[in-house]
Amino acid sequence: MRTPEEFKTGNIEGALNIPVDQITGRIHSVSPDKHAPINLYCRSGRRAEIAIKQLQDLGYTDITNHGGYQDLRRQGIR
Repeated sequence: MRTPEEFKTGNIEGALNIPVDQITGRIHSVSPDKHAPINLYCRSGRRAEIAIKQLQDLGYTDITNHGGYQDLRRQGIR
């Protein structure tokens, strides 16, 4: 959900970055199973919330907004 520039400055290990304005066009190639868990984060959680709505409209069911990247880092998630 982060911009490519934000993602380059730091990301959670194993994360795949899809900017929010590309999510509807790219999600099926990344996660064709609409019931597989999808974990989202961005800078503050706002773009992830927008993406959740878009993914739900496409039929995805198991989506979690983990909020902002810095919050995840403070929680010890790397």
